[in-house]
Amino acid sequence: MSLNKEQIIELNNLKMTSLKIKISIEMLDMIIAFLFKPSALRTRKTILNINKLLKNIDESMYKNDPELDNRYWIIFKTIEARISEKITSEEMYVNYILDDTECDDYKASILKGILSNTKISYEESKILIKMIDDRLRYGYAIAYKTMIGNYLNSLDPEDIKSFKSIDEDLYHISTAYVNIHRKTKSLDNDRRFSLDDDVFVPTVTDAVTRLKDRNRIYSTGIRLLNAILSPGYLSKRLYMYLAFPGGGKSQILLKSALDIRKYNRIETKDPDKRACILFITLENSIEETIERLFNMTCTNDDIRNYTPRQVIDMLKREGQFSLNSKNSIDLVIQEYGNREIDTNDLYTIIQDLADEGKEVVALILDYVKRIRPAEKGASEKEELKNITNELKNLAKSADIPVITAQQLNRTAASVVDSAMQSKKEDLARLIGRDAVAGAWEIQENSDWVCVLNQERKQDTNELYMTFKLLKRRYKSVEENEKYRKLEYFNHPYDPENEIHLIDDVDEEKPLSLISLATQFVGAEETSKRGIKNATERKNKDKVYSITNTPFDFING
Repeated sequence: MSLNKEQIIELNNLKMTSLKIKISIEMLDMIIAFLFKPSALRTRKTILNINKLLKNIDESMYKNDPELDNRYWIIFKTIEARISEKITSEEMYVNYILDDTECDDYKASILKGILSNTKISYEESKILIKMIDDRLRYGYAIAYKTMIGNYLNSLDPEDIKSFKSIDEDLYHISTAYVNIHRKTKSLDNDRRFSLDDDVFVPTVTDAVTRLKDRNRIYSTGIRLLNAILSPGYLSKRLYMYLAFPGGGKSQILLKSALDIRKYNRIETKDPDKRACILFITLENSIEETIERLFNMTCTNDDIRNYTPRQVIDMLKREGQFSLNSKNSIDLVIQEYGNREIDTNDLYTIIQDLADEGKEVVALILDYVKRIRPAEKGASEKEELKNITNELKNLAKSADIPVITAQQLNRTAASVVDSAMQSKKEDLARLIGRDAVAGAWEIQENSDWVCVLNQERKQDTNELYMTFKLLKRRYKSVEENEKYRKLEYFNHPYDPENEIHLIDDVDEEKPLSLISLATQFVGAEETSKRGIKNATERKNKDKVYSITNTPFDFING
């Protein structure tokens, strides 16, 4: 038994036998809706796979059912219009079908009803395509079943010569099946661009539609932060804030969660699920996080001065922490220990929430250093590189923004300390790209990187949060030229609550200052949390291990 060249060629073009698969009316309706929907997923390969599968369904599975039979006819005519006649207009599709002599009133009413009532989203399209591909491969597997069985039955466990005689043929059969598996994967085209109209038109249409979708842009309460985000947090992107220990990382991450919930109306991909912002805290406990939320949204008073009932009422009233018709977006905060979970666990957490009826629309991680990479690294620097790579992949896979933070290193601390001692102003302007603790690749893997620094205005003692943009991978869409080039600004805290940044997104003009005429000193020097002057930091540095890299951590 040995395959010749012609048989090998025939093997790679093996035809399926008639499949005893019954496809439901609902799935056929989704196929019709998909064929009429402009989408980057509606490629020539996908359409041919649909055609190939349905052509190989045993007609006895649908011919005696008018509802099924008419839908098969509509699908075949639509594919004929698309592939054979090369029609590209959805309106022309309809006319092509309705003008056919075989199209009676019943078929016409089915088509019009599907186009009016059946909607299919991008994610649903991907699921549909995978179902088509799975059934197509099943059909080929059935065709290979007998052939492979005959070869394996000829294998004598007590005679190695029997294996030698079929080894090469088994290889060709296996290779042919692998090739068929690859060829039938329509979703490989999900990330494909080509000037071929079959790919070019739907890909560009889908890209522009998604880029213009305001549902995928999450605004914050700070106007100039939105300007440098340009125009807000976007799905599939990794956002990185950099700050000194105690410099506002957790604060800005929590504010991002609150702002996404407060200033955005979010439609879930699955209409049966509730939109959910997932906040993973690896540094602060749930108790500490609730205390911070209370101080950020309600009052700067000590939470311990209130009863649990009072805190609950204030959080619901002032903090707007309730689910209602005005805001149905949930905020889920989950606490884990330092390096207790890795990046793969994030997928599981997101899926667990989906099982609870919650669709994660944004992931906020506090913070990078405290999560393990799924792929271990030989050094801390390599692990941080892997973590950011994996977070970026998660953002793409889940189609959400991932917002996180990392510490600035001792190089940045030395620069700022020196400037503080010299009574210089706008200290964050002095922090450059070499200030990231851990690895340069953190910046390379992030789509957007911003330095944070709390600074106090010397003449008024007012506290500001300074934002300095280090990197934005994408082009600014700001209409205001002044803000289009913006890379630095200072935003005020509430004078009576120095954990609460004042929102100005609804004000006539920004409250932020692009620069300050008077000098700044570091907030650490006069903070209510205690004195942390430059001299003290230098003394602390003496206990750190010294390395030859500028990317070592500031412990805190």
